[in-house]
Amino acid sequence: MSNEQNSALKGMALLRALTAAEFDAIAAIVRRRELAAGGDLFREGDAGDGLYLVVSGDINVIKQGPEGEHLLAKLGAGAVLGEMSLITSDLRSATGRALAEAVVLHLPLAEFRALLNSGSTAALKITHAIAEVLARRLATMNSLVLNLGGKQSPAATTSRGMKTQDLKELHRTMQVWSF
Repeated sequence: MSNEQNSALKGMALLRALTAAEFDAIAAIVRRRELAAGGDLFREGDAGDGLYLVVSGDINVIKQGPEGEHLLAKLGAGAVLGEMSLITSDLRSATGRALAEAVVLHLPLAEFRALLNSGSTAALKITHAIAEVLARRLATMNSLVLNLGGKQSPAATTSRGMKTQDLKELHRTMQVWSF
């Protein structure tokens, strides 16, 4: 692994609690992947194959909607995506596409799960870190949904506002949202 990749991996928040030996166990299974501009890292509907860390370049996260593609996020160096696939077996809910040439590090699902099943402390610490991130996201989404729900007025039931059912659907969707 190059110094740039090693440095990027060490800067990853999900790995900060690892000892040097635990870090080495994870670094041993991480694979470098290069993407050309416009290349897909993964596609909506694909099976989750692991977590990705953006080393360089930008990755657009795109969701297909009734009117076409919608940009959900633009992620640059240091960003992590696909972490949910280390926890669940859900299909990708969005597409990750390189805006320009990009380099990512891939933590493959099969190798990570093998570490987890063997009782690897490194894998357990990463799983714990992912759980913390997801708990914060859910708490934020709960607050957002409650705030939106509290702003309901008679006019909110028209086609211009969000209906209570729309808020419930948003909340349900955000609980299972993963790339």
